[in-house]
Amino acid sequence: MELREYTFQNLFGEHIDQDGNSFEIQEIEIPIIQRDYAQGRTISNVQRIRNRFLDALYNAIINHKRMTLDFVYGEVKHKKFIPLDGQQRLTTLFLLHWYAAKKENIPAEDYDFLKHFTYYTRPSSRDFCEALIAYSPCFETTLSEEINDQAWFQYQWKNDPTINGMLVMLEAIHAKFNEVNDLWDVLVLHPCVSFYFLPISEMGLTDELYIKMNSRGKPLTQFEHFKAEFEALIKEYNEDVAKEINHKFDIEWTDMLFPYRGENQIIDDEFMRYFFFISDILFYQQYPELPLEQDEFVLANKLYGKGCPMQKENIEFLIKSFDCWCELDNIDAFFDTYLTSNKYQSGKVKIYQDNLNIFKQCCDTYREFEGKNRKFPLNMTLLLFAFVIYLQHKEMITEEDFRRRIRIIRNLIWNSRNEIRADGLRKNMPQLLVETRELMLDEHFLDSAGYNKYQKEEEQKKSDWLKTHQESYEALCHLEDYPLLYGCISVIGLADVTHFDRFRILFDSISDKTLIHRALLIYDDYSQSAYTHTRYMGNNNMNSWDELFHPSNQRHGFERTSNALNSLLDTLSDYSDNGLLSLINNYLDIPRNTYDWRYYFIKYSETLCGRDGILWYDDQKPYMWYTLNKTNFRGFYWNSLARALWQRASNTFCIENRDEPVVINKTSKSLVVKNSSFKISEGNQLVQSISVPQDTNGIDIVDRIEFLLEQLKL
Repeated sequence: MELREYTFQNLFGEHIDQDGNSFEIQEIEIPIIQRDYAQGRTISNVQRIRNRFLDALYNAIINHKRMTLDFVYGEVKHKKFIPLDGQQRLTTLFLLHWYAAKKENIPAEDYDFLKHFTYYTRPSSRDFCEALIAYSPCFETTLSEEINDQAWFQYQWKNDPTINGMLVMLEAIHAKFNEVNDLWDVLVLHPCVSFYFLPISEMGLTDELYIKMNSRGKPLTQFEHFKAEFEALIKEYNEDVAKEINHKFDIEWTDMLFPYRGENQIIDDEFMRYFFFISDILFYQQYPELPLEQDEFVLANKLYGKGCPMQKENIEFLIKSFDCWCELDNIDAFFDTYLTSNKYQSGKVKIYQDNLNIFKQCCDTYREFEGKNRKFPLNMTLLLFAFVIYLQHKEMITEEDFRRRIRIIRNLIWNSRNEIRADGLRKNMPQLLVETRELMLDEHFLDSAGYNKYQKEEEQKKSDWLKTHQESYEALCHLEDYPLLYGCISVIGLADVTHFDRFRILFDSISDKTLIHRALLIYDDYSQSAYTHTRYMGNNNMNSWDELFHPSNQRHGFERTSNALNSLLDTLSDYSDNGLLSLINNYLDIPRNTYDWRYYFIKYSETLCGRDGILWYDDQKPYMWYTLNKTNFRGFYWNSLARALWQRASNTFCIENRDEPVVINKTSKSLVVKNSSFKISEGNQLVQSISVPQDTNGIDIVDRIEFLLEQLKL
């Protein structure tokens, strides 16, 4: 069938159909069964579509470039054309022609054809169109205000959604075309905007089908608009590729996504979320200086349009990224094969969440937020990207290599929290993606600012170590998946394989984790320092151990922590609370001449009573320690030794939850712990000072807690 192009004006007149028969169109009437004019709606999605349509018209008009608005078809009856499809475009063209005629003072007889466009959906819409043709605005205020102020504009018309939509569109047309000269000439005399017209009889359609197709009255979805524009975009690149993609849209990709459809029983949203995922991956790498593009139409044009230097590669990557899932028999089973949630399983990688199908998670939640948190977090973005790279190249990656590499990537992702933060994405994400690809394809560790440098060094050491210790790979994997480590085993190291199991047994068996803290101090000051005067130790809050077991530029003393831990694992034989208590008591039973700060923290568990295992200390005053509940010193805190005093004589001591004096016997007297003494005051008056016996280096030669209790006869 030969396609015939028409402009809005020359649709009115004599025509010849495919069989050579003559017919005439004198009027265009939007039927009552059609929905209201939707392109003027003010909701965000429609506003974007309206702006894009006007942008396309504007570019065609000012550049005198031919623009075809696809098919308009419907029934021609009694010289009246009743559109089945094309209502929205025809209405916008009607308004654009009206605007050009009124703005350029075109003689009325030249735009007489506009009188023959009308709406039958509501009498008010029909009457408005007639009144609009007769009216000539002054263009002194906004068009909608001018029209609303006219005597002929009836108040009840404000309830007509078609009229409201037309007023919104007229405002948008004025904003876009008010500086365009000779608009009428470009639309009518030398037209560049056209469409294909088909009478319904030539299509073999019936009135019954017409009614069925229009009875729903549903506007096109955002996905349907996107699909049409995307196909046109690809067609500019290659018509065969456009046909291939359109076919995949309708069949292969739809079949693949259908099991993950939403409650609305369609896959539009799921498709768009995965499209955004793939496109964002490309955008991070090709536009690193820009924030992610939020508009899918703009994003598609930037990545897949003819102006993109990587157009061919991007289109191919997009197709492969969808196709790779179509090649799997069962996507759920695929992820079950390689991933586990919170329980270690041989040959699988733990991802610490119940949902293993991260492809489905992406389709369900990508680019959605819960408060400020991404529902599909950035670490999952990198992990899913690793799977996509594998699936696209699985013919060159063995099963064994893939299992090892996805574990390495998991380890790097989970131990690069700072590098994967949202505020550093534009800086880090391009390199993170490059490193992920290199690791998956070649197990190549790049010396670049992508993943955490400490974890990359560890993974390289593991890779080298496994060349001669392959028999210990299972034990290493089991250790990596321990909840406190998340793949980072540097604190245990690779020197002694027996420590792998011992570490897990220790933290699984000990109910009171402060016993581990006290036992480690026997071997060394295992604490790590950060900022000024701040120390990190471990307590019953597992997050405190998590901090200690992951090396960081922000803290110092990681080697001390590692040495103390490995010494404990070397010597401990009874992995129970009683076993650690026995070790601690043996240490305390050793005769000693001095009592340093570590002695007090080992003997008196009350010294570490904060929530986070964070303490403030003074280098010049070794006994002035304060347990913090927050990293900021303005948070709640206690003097650690005052806390031990209070715990040992709670009947007679009272202590506040800040650095307040200890109150003696609940009287007006109070006691303050100093580095080398105890000060007792009454009100503001110093009553007594009790010096703590110390050696010439300022180290206690008595247990100051027992000494004070004896001095006070408590």
